[in-house]
Amino acid sequence: MKQLTICTRRYNQQLEDFAACAKESGSITMLKLDWDGGLFSACFKYDHTRLAFVKELMSLLVDITVQENPIYQHSPKLQSIAYDLRKTPLYQAEQDSLAQFLKHSRVMHLEGYATFRMAQYREKLDMMSYTLIKKLKLNQQD
Repeated sequence: MKQLTICTRRYNQQLEDFAACAKESGSITMLKLDWDGGLFSACFKYDHTRLAFVKELMSLLVDITVQENPIYQHSPKLQSIAYDLRKTPLYQAEQDSLAQFLKHSRVMHLEGYATFRMAQYREKLDMMSYTLIKKLKLNQQD
């Protein structure tokens, strides 16, 4: 069992929901949920040999990445298109990268990880949104 602390400034509800689901599925043993100076953190132990935990955490990070993108924030239809990226090699590469990160780190900041370590994923989301907007504009011109 390894210990991990995940912290966030804006996604405390998502982190709480993640922790509750992971605890219920047996992926984690909860140690503490706490606010400290505007930073919400969840500290827990997890079985680093179980891929299920990495998959659950990757899902949370993808949700945050989509929410961070202003184009996808307010459109459930666009969000569902964005979630289609979960079936791509890029998603698998990001998940493998997350597994590597967890092997060497005991602390994760959700927004920081989604912004910096998932840069390729974010760029792909941006390209998808650009393509969709371009198609919409072309359809409006017809």
